[in-house]
Amino acid sequence: MITAAAVIAAAIAAGTAGGCSRQTDYTDYISEMRYAIYMYEDDGESIKIYCSQKETPFLADGIKGQTGGLVEIYATLAQSYDKVEVSGEDISGGEMSYLSVKGYWYLSYGGEAEGDEIALTLSRGGESNDYTLIKVAGENTLTCEQALKCVTEHDAALFENMTVNGVFEGEIFVRLIYDESCYYYVGVCGRDGNIHAYLVDGTSGRIIAEREHRI
Repeated sequence: MITAAAVIAAAIAAGTAGGCSRQTDYTDYISEMRYAIYMYEDDGESIKIYCSQKETPFLADGIKGQTGGLVEIYATLAQSYDKVEVSGEDISGGEMSYLSVKGYWYLSYGGEAEGDEIALTLSRGGESNDYTLIKVAGENTLTCEQALKCVTEHDAALFENMTVNGVFEGEIFVRLIYDESCYYYVGVCGRDGNIHAYLVDGTSGRIIAEREHRI
């Protein structure tokens, strides 16, 4: 005969087992993921393309919104021009905006770019020049997801404290960075405006630096 106490005990055991087996996938909370960088640099000119999946509008408020593909093109040129246009088969081109404070030309659009290299043309001052940008991340470079995993393992207590009933109460930024080698910036943003930031080696996954700051 099965007693009421036995039924209750079984229900508690089942509930406990279910709770333990539930795991949080922190990649579901990435509101900005810069996964690719393409570069050209020569003769005093440099061109970069950043490819991301990013929240729109982007708000560092600890809550992940709807994300979509974003391609950003930056061009630093050796001379001054009144107008610069970019075009190419693998990108969505158009007239670039000059950001005087930053000192570069800029264009962005919703979409994606892919492949090991991207060819584009810059038209300025009555002439057009062709460029080939090379993808900086190689086969040995970690993915954004792998970089995030390195951080969750490094600071497991932070993620545990920010996770309630399997739900992560925050948003995450993962940005590929290139400075002679590949790195990742991983920012963990809570709903209180606090950000825990980590610099991750793009090959080994080692945490190089970390700091905490507010928005």
